[in-house]
Amino acid sequence: MTQEHFRDLSPLLNPRAIAVVGASERPGSAGRLVLENLRHLEYDGAVYAVHPRHNRVLGFPCYPDLKSLPGPVDSVAVLLGAEKVLPILEEAVEIGAQAAWVLASGFAEAGPEGAARQAELARFAEASGLMVCGPNCIGMANLVDGAATYSVALGPATRAGSVSAVVQSGAVCLGLANAARFGFRCLISSGNEAVLDSADYIGYLADDPHTQVIVAFLEGISSPRKFTAAAQAAAEAGKPILVVKVGRSAAARRTVQAHTGSLAGSDAVCDAAFRRLGVVRLDTLDELVEAAELFLACPLPAGDGVGLLSLSGGQIGLIADLAQDLELEFPTFSEEAQQALIEILPPYSPIANPLDAWGNGDLEENYPACVDVVSREERVHLLAVSRGTPSEVAPREVEQSLAVARAAVQARQQTGKPVLMFSNYSAGFQAQVKEALTDGGVPYLQGTRETLHALQAFVDYGRFRRQRERPMSRGCPSPPDLADWRERLRGMQGALSEIEGRRLLAAYGIPGPQEAVATTADEAVATAGRIGYPVVLKILSPDIQHKTEIGGVRMSLEDEAAVAAAFHEVMSAARRHHPQARLEGALIQEMAPDDAVEVILGVLRDPDFGPAVVFGSGGIMVELLKDSSLRLPPLSRDEAAAMIYETRGAQLLQGFRGRPPADVDALTDALVRLSQLAADLGDLIAALDVNPLMVLPRGQGVCAVDALVEI
Repeated sequence: MTQEHFRDLSPLLNPRAIAVVGASERPGSAGRLVLENLRHLEYDGAVYAVHPRHNRVLGFPCYPDLKSLPGPVDSVAVLLGAEKVLPILEEAVEIGAQAAWVLASGFAEAGPEGAARQAELARFAEASGLMVCGPNCIGMANLVDGAATYSVALGPATRAGSVSAVVQSGAVCLGLANAARFGFRCLISSGNEAVLDSADYIGYLADDPHTQVIVAFLEGISSPRKFTAAAQAAAEAGKPILVVKVGRSAAARRTVQAHTGSLAGSDAVCDAAFRRLGVVRLDTLDELVEAAELFLACPLPAGDGVGLLSLSGGQIGLIADLAQDLELEFPTFSEEAQQALIEILPPYSPIANPLDAWGNGDLEENYPACVDVVSREERVHLLAVSRGTPSEVAPREVEQSLAVARAAVQARQQTGKPVLMFSNYSAGFQAQVKEALTDGGVPYLQGTRETLHALQAFVDYGRFRRQRERPMSRGCPSPPDLADWRERLRGMQGALSEIEGRRLLAAYGIPGPQEAVATTADEAVATAGRIGYPVVLKILSPDIQHKTEIGGVRMSLEDEAAVAAAFHEVMSAARRHHPQARLEGALIQEMAPDDAVEVILGVLRDPDFGPAVVFGSGGIMVELLKDSSLRLPPLSRDEAAAMIYETRGAQLLQGFRGRPPADVDALTDALVRLSQLAADLGDLIAALDVNPLMVLPRGQGVCAVDALVEI
């Protein structure tokens, strides 16, 4: 899907005429607030109130029903109860309306009866082509063009601008609007998304010349394929999408389902999809607001390096604590910069990045000089300057903060780099300082944690944009017999045998051990002799997937007697635990060397975004410590390497307590090859586990010891 496939939402978001069904003069009613908002925004299109008992409502002409209107309308605001919605929508289509907004709750969030009502609404909209916002939402407001079907009073500080917000929660939409930190192009409360979903709005806004930044609050993604296309359209247009998405916890997923009727997919896969698409995910609404401020005001950084200046050693310690779980890069200052800072600051001041630039407290002289030095560092691509001045402070405090603000503005103008100023607290802004920064193109952020997360978002998106400009090779050539494998898997159910699973891996260049099947103890002994001791012996059955749990695996068998005994033991264990299982004998394998490192590779199939590739530490670490990483296929070598080094188990691969360094290059290659398998066959494979994959010492490759492929 490409950008031109998204629907033209102009009849909804910028209608030429609006009908308000359920118009009212009752104070505080939705029917009154919609009309008051249109008057407040000075909407210049036709507005028709619809109510059977009034001739005028708040000065707007009123008609008994839609069929009585004197002229055409693009959009109909439906402010009636859930049971009355569908007849009004049918009437709207009859008079030629192309869009509607439904305020009422009582749909999919309200149990089986509501779900059936929503399904009926959706079927009607699909058949008629009517674009519907909602139900169960507060509507939309286009502050640039003054058009709104919006049921909450727009505050006096809510103003036009270049941020468009797509919000599934009405309360969150209201809070975002009232925060008034920046101006809005569109405020869209999407609600249950029975017809139009977040992806429809984002895809439209990607092509909207008035929108610079898209922010979203998502409780679920109803159409991942369409969302992917919308995000790609925004990336093509150079518009960042900043998202808070709930659903990381099991409790959140339950709440989402109860609240909107949407089903949450795997959150880890969602993160991987966002990363691939350049969608920036924030954890809190405060982070979302601060990040939006930063994206609005600054050009993207040319690299990842952050220079940060503070006025407190204590705050430097706090920054270090808060940044330890982030990936911010604070490069060491050059020798020239260090020498310049030594000459500015007293001898007891530590010279490091982040920099405590308090010195002797002469902020008007020392701090601006430090800002100048740090801003000119070649490895510093983004400058963050700390100085918090709440709205009510002594004049001396204002003067000091103004000196810091002017230094930040000067650095921005002289270097062309993005520069921001931030307060340690979320305690408001001093007006003079804010004005000086705004005039100089420097955003003013609130809160240390929020600022650090905004910085991370900004750096990540900058890297995404740079990577888009450089062609990236992902995956590897598919095997020549791919069509044969697809045909074979298409007609199967259950799981491949372990041997077939390893053959599939081998087709993609992921090697396994020497192995052979034995159906008797004597064959097992002869096979072990050919392979060479020590060996591993496993039960071989298409009906037994977890062999270790039933005692179906014997390791480190050193001689003929051990192999013969092991054969009888695993066969007995299999008959005892799985009396109905088909037993095909035993699999004899060469033993991996002691200095190999166990890891896990896998493919899972997410119901929303499709196949995903998983890498994890071996043994019990992946389950006990949740030590794994995940990406969408296919992978580049850089992405595969990043997956490896995101895990704590990566330390074992680099040589730990006398062990030789493992063949990380071969492991990286195996991940890329597995990702190609996932891309080629992910529609046919439910899950794939390579557990363990043994990573041999450097230069010796990898070996897929066990493989489970579920079709």
